[in-house]
Amino acid sequence: MVLSGGSGTRLWPLSTPERPKQFVPLFNGRSLFELTLARLRAISRPMPPLVVTGRPYVSLVRDALRNSGVESARVLVEPIGRNTAPAALAAALTAEPDDVLVIVPSDHLITDVSAFRDAVGLAADQAGNGNIVTFGIKPTRPETGYGYIEIGDQLGDRAHQVTRFKEKPGAAEAERLASDGGHVWNSGMFVARADHLLGEAESHCPDILAGVARALPEIGGVAGGIAIDEIGETFADVEAISFDHAIMERTDKALVIPIDVGWDDVGSYESLLAALNRDSAGNHLEGNVTISDVSGSFIKATSRAVAVAGMSDVVVVETPDAVLVVPLERSQSVRELSERADRD
Repeated sequence: MVLSGGSGTRLWPLSTPERPKQFVPLFNGRSLFELTLARLRAISRPMPPLVVTGRPYVSLVRDALRNSGVESARVLVEPIGRNTAPAALAAALTAEPDDVLVIVPSDHLITDVSAFRDAVGLAADQAGNGNIVTFGIKPTRPETGYGYIEIGDQLGDRAHQVTRFKEKPGAAEAERLASDGGHVWNSGMFVARADHLLGEAESHCPDILAGVARALPEIGGVAGGIAIDEIGETFADVEAISFDHAIMERTDKALVIPIDVGWDDVGSYESLLAALNRDSAGNHLEGNVTISDVSGSFIKATSRAVAVAGMSDVVVVETPDAVLVVPLERSQSVRELSERADRD
């Protein structure tokens, strides 16, 4: 199951609300959505993917499925985004009871597909025992932009009980969590059997489950092709809440498997630059770009010539609609800049 919503502001102006980052061809002409589909196809005996998205993105989803060679898939179209818990429950309600759901965002990068496939296999085994499994990313830096999971006792092969979920920390707390060996980043990926997931929802968020069930249309199997199903307008009445808050923080069946798979949520130009090929000066250049004495920078031109000289560690992005210039270390401020530019 692929979650594909988003506001498209953190990589503005390449990413926009009309075309969020998962649909932008950032990696050698391939989008994060397409890379997500590719690694899901590497899982043992995968079923056709189920995508939950919003109405504005249906054509983008169709194009990505077609470009990825996916011939059979179901797309559930939300009339309004209600966060990840309602989306996951919609998927579980359309699945067979013993289907194992691998629930992933469409805008994350994973470079070690083989290690990810092995981790999914371990998680599927645990899901078959009634557990709801998430993947924890081993921290590589004191990151304040991610939530953390405190690891508990080990149960079986690499799986641990979840002691608690922790919200995004301040700088000092992030330093401690990243280095104490007892915490991992919260990846936002989950593996669970459909019937067990629905059972936990019935126990911990029955109103949300009932609301999603009322909004779902009658859905048959996918015999072939891309099936598009509109979720009803009553979906807007369902509480907007994350899967973590609605289920994972309340259930006693939550497990975490720490993984090291080259994961990143590509949530800033700084992380995007780190994931891309760079020249000997640490630059990534795309389009009609001319530089002199420039290092450690991301510079992209999409519609006209861009020239940069005598600068280090900067982001310069030119599109037909906007131009962004910001120090790389302040790339987390792009969301605010994009919102201000939209208001102006």
